[in-house]
Order: sequence, then C-alpha cells, then structure tokens
Amino acid sequence: MEDIAAKGADTQAAIAAETISTMILSGDLKGGERLKIRDLVKQTGIGATPLREGVSRLIDRGFVKALDRRGFRVTETSAKDLEDIMRTRLPLESEALRLAIEKGDDQWEAQIVSTLHRLVNFMNWAPHDPREAALGFDAVHKAFHTALISACGSERMLAFLDMLYDQGFRYRHLMLTHHDPRQRLQGAQRIEEHNVLAELAIKRKPREAVEALQRHLSTFSGDVFKNKS
Repeated sequence: MEDIAAKGADTQAAIAAETISTMILSGDLKGGERLKIRDLVKQTGIGATPLREGVSRLIDRGFVKALDRRGFRVTETSAKDLEDIMRTRLPLESEALRLAIEKGDDQWEAQIVSTLHRLVNFMNWAPHDPREAALGFDAVHKAFHTALISACGSERMLAFLDMLYDQGFRYRHLMLTHHDPRQRLQGAQRIEEHNVLAELAIKRKPREAVEALQRHLSTFSGDVFKNKS
C-alpha cells in the first residue's frame, strides 16, 4: 500500500512540475516572479504538497530558484544566461550528433525523416496566436533535434541536452511571442536549415552536419534579445 501511495504522490508531483513549467514557458509566470503556492493551488487545482514537490523539481531544470526559507521564484531571463546555455549546449550537442551519425541505424533515419515532416508542416501551418505558435513550435522542434542525436548512445548526454533544450526554449518563446509567428516560423531559410541538417545526418557526413548545427544554433542565440521589442 505504501508503494502505491508513493507512486501516486510521485505522479501528482510530476503533473505539477509539468503544469508549472508550461506556465513558465507560456509566459503566464514571468521571470523573477515569486511562486505563491496558495495562488498556484487555486489556479491549477493541484494540492499544495505535490505543487511544492513539483516546483522543487524545476530547480534542477533551471526554471525555478529556491529562496532561503522564503519559497521559490521563477528564474529570470537575460542575455548572459542565454549565452551560458548556448556555450554549454553547442559542444555537447555537436558531439552527440557526431556519435549519432556514427551509430545510427535505419530506425534512427526514419525518426529524423518523420520528425522533420511534422516540423515543416507546423512551420507552414503555424497558428496566429503567438503563444500557441511558440509552444507548438517548441514541441515539434525539440522532437526533431532529439531525433538527430537519439542514437548517440549516451543517456547522460541526452538527459543533459533535454534540460538545456527546455532552458533555451524559454528564450525562443520570448522571440516568437514578440514577432508575427508566421513570419518567424515560415521562413524558407529556417525550413532549409532543418532540411540540410537532416540530409547531412542521413548521408553520414558528421563534419558538415556539425557545422550546419552550429550555424543553426548560433543564429537563434543571436536573434533573441537583438530582435526583442
């Protein structure tokens, strides 16, 4: 019975963590904002105990900071923080891509093709609501980049990059919600960047693929605060 209860509590905490992280990504909870558990209980309908546990889990993901004996606060965004994220992500994801190209099989190739198809379809269809566009794009874009490196053979690399993706997507959301989502998502250059990445990976060209990945990520990191209105 205790195991069942523990699993139930863990599931509720996981739901709470996902709910709060979505609120942060969508901008409903702003950088620097104090997280008041009592208010979040009313907003989400989740109990106070799993909410506290869920919010605590977001500390390791970089979304939340603990305040000494004073609760939690949403991590603030800044150009310096984004630079740190990308400085960490670039070499790690480059190595993961190189390993995936070396180790990937037919199933890995098929996963790249299918996630690319979903990504391009979304970019062509992008909803007009900027917040919906940003969150929808995050999901399909992350799936594509995850597929590219999924065969790297390192669970630690994949787990750490998953965290870095989420931290970086906070900034992508800032960028997308300050611009017409169709202009930002439908650009032929953006679609071509992803097509090139997929093609180079499947053709087993690690050096060219890594160079294309680094250009792609560097362009994003340079756009966020420069173009924010």
